[in-house]
Amino acid sequence: MSTRVKSLSRRFLGIVSVFLIGASTPPTADAADPGDTSLAFLKIGIGARAAAMGEAYAAVAQDPTAVHWNPAGISTVPGREFHSTHNEWISDVRYEYLAAVQGMQGHAIGAHVGLLHMGELEERNDVGVLTGHFRAYDFTGGLTYGRRITRTIEMGATVKVLYSKIHDFSATSFATDLGVRYRTPLRGLVLAGTATNLGTPVKFEEEDAVLPFGVRLAAAYRTRRVLSGLLLASDLRIPNDSDVRGHLGAELWVHQVVAIRGGLKLNYDEEMGAVGLGVRYGDFLVDYAFVPFSDSSELGDTHRVSLGWRPGFMQSEVAAP
Repeated sequence: MSTRVKSLSRRFLGIVSVFLIGASTPPTADAADPGDTSLAFLKIGIGARAAAMGEAYAAVAQDPTAVHWNPAGISTVPGREFHSTHNEWISDVRYEYLAAVQGMQGHAIGAHVGLLHMGELEERNDVGVLTGHFRAYDFTGGLTYGRRITRTIEMGATVKVLYSKIHDFSATSFATDLGVRYRTPLRGLVLAGTATNLGTPVKFEEEDAVLPFGVRLAAAYRTRRVLSGLLLASDLRIPNDSDVRGHLGAELWVHQVVAIRGGLKLNYDEEMGAVGLGVRYGDFLVDYAFVPFSDSSELGDTHRVSLGWRPGFMQSEVAAP
């Protein structure tokens, strides 16, 4: 890779992935040194509801954001649903995401598009002299299919195209996400597993970089007697370029109108957790999440806002057995 491309790539990817870098590589995926994976925006979670729950969401997702978290989750969508997220991220980075799902009897199809973008970046030569400005952005778009295999098992897959552009240079890749959900005999308890970003390396000129592959093992439990409707969730994330991370989250609906959420992230250098609220008005859901960084971080805080259209949400998910 040329010196110029390396310099531009590092400036852009450094902003996008500065807090996503860990310290070791598990043996479950293509090996990658910390920070050597490309398209770091794929690690950014989708949806303010998931963000507010500490991204403990692989076993929870039964909405259009399941195309990101666990494609098996869309198989339970009862009809047509839509989701949009605006993410005010670090260093003026913005991430926009749209998803839609059409549910049918026992199976569903979904689609998504996502765009990460920011303002102009400075271009400097090897001695640090400003030589101009450039723009960079990342894009993802794909299709998802989910199916209920039995009364207790759901499976799904997402296929997606990935595109990255930095100045005059661009790269394209293709990837697949796989997911499964299991409704255990214990009423309200769901187990789940996902494998995400299985795909071809991203190639800028002559140098390849692997995708941020990851495995998630998750569980979610919705109480029925104590604080009826309280949702507890946990995810164990095993990435190919950092340490194993943990996620814990909770959600409680009050009078089926307002949801209170909170979550924690474990073994992260900069992120600690999040809090948020959700409001239901008819078939519309508005969610907000405040995601702070640690006191020692200079990255600031992030805000996420989502709007969803989910007819029958309370009956199909919150009130479901």
